[in-house]
Amino acid sequence: MPAIKRTFGILWVLIAAVLPACIDLYTPELRENQAALVVEGLITDQPGKQTITLSNSSPLNDTAFYPVEGAWVFMYDEEGALLEFPETEPGSYSRWIGEGEVLRGQDYRLHIETVDGEVFESDPEQLTPECPEVDSVYWRLDSLGTADPESPLYGIQFYLDLNGDVDQPRNYRWQLEETWQYYAGYRIQYQYNGSTIQEWDDPFIYYTCWYTGSIPSIYTASTGSLENNVLKGQPLHFVSSETQRLQTRYSLLVRQYAISNRAYDYWTQVRQQNQESGGLYETQPDRIPGNIYNVNEPDAQVLGYFNLCAVSEKRIFVDGIRELVYPPIACNLDTIERVEDKPPYLRIPFYMISFSPLGVGPPYGVGTGLCFDCRKGGGTNKKPDYWE
Repeated sequence: MPAIKRTFGILWVLIAAVLPACIDLYTPELRENQAALVVEGLITDQPGKQTITLSNSSPLNDTAFYPVEGAWVFMYDEEGALLEFPETEPGSYSRWIGEGEVLRGQDYRLHIETVDGEVFESDPEQLTPECPEVDSVYWRLDSLGTADPESPLYGIQFYLDLNGDVDQPRNYRWQLEETWQYYAGYRIQYQYNGSTIQEWDDPFIYYTCWYTGSIPSIYTASTGSLENNVLKGQPLHFVSSETQRLQTRYSLLVRQYAISNRAYDYWTQVRQQNQESGGLYETQPDRIPGNIYNVNEPDAQVLGYFNLCAVSEKRIFVDGIRELVYPPIACNLDTIERVEDKPPYLRIPFYMISFSPLGVGPPYGVGTGLCFDCRKGGGTNKKPDYWE
């Protein structure tokens, strides 16, 4: 799948990472002097914290996040009742939505007023009917072709089966979240604090980490033209062995959204455009209209699609796959006899391990990054509650 970025002239999708909340976005081609409001999020039928993120599109080759702060953001129904989303972080507007606060059969609109007086609204949307359960998520060893036919990527391909009732929704979109367990190169044996060498009380405190992140790819399918509401072998994410993701333990969380016909058409166009672009700097994407508009300037660009979705989810775990070959951990240790001989790149305090045949004392191995602290790989050493 091509990489996805927030840039002018580049297709990108940013998925709300951790929360099952919903207004989704797609960035079409923009001229160099244009800026557009970007709306992210998704309102679901599951009770919990729901978030709407507002930002401005960024210039070419600029991946920075430009939050839209100080806006008044709310959702209202046909009777005028409001659900307001206060700003909790720059550009992030959140509230807790309890069970029964968003009703099926009721029209809702998203309303945004910015500090510079711009007013944005969505077309009316309704919460979709209850979403079928994900029947199963599974994987197979596979390979993916590259520009070099003799150098494919090896890894695993995930698939999904769905077995819904004929009267349940027929249009689907999936968001994926991956978590993997990984290790530092070495346990911590000593720390030099600038004056003394101290034995480290918990050698494994930064040895094991877990990284969680959203997969920024678009997956859609429909059973609308089928007699049965059934999907078998629906392809999802491919994970290669180019990283340590699959080396120890990997988990994929699949969130399945039941979406309207219009939302399905929108996201399918975005998915097809993304796949056919061939890369970041090849075919430039065309505008794909969403359902959010500038009240005072209807022709102005607004990026995003307001959607109220029923959701179901399923998680799968994959233990380390021995059939695959993984790259080594990014760690190169230097050997020193005294702390005064430390390499210039080391900052005090720093960690060490003994290279002595006795297992204590000099010579010491020293290094940075993933050598002693797994958090340098972007994850956390706090084990997720759902980790089995």
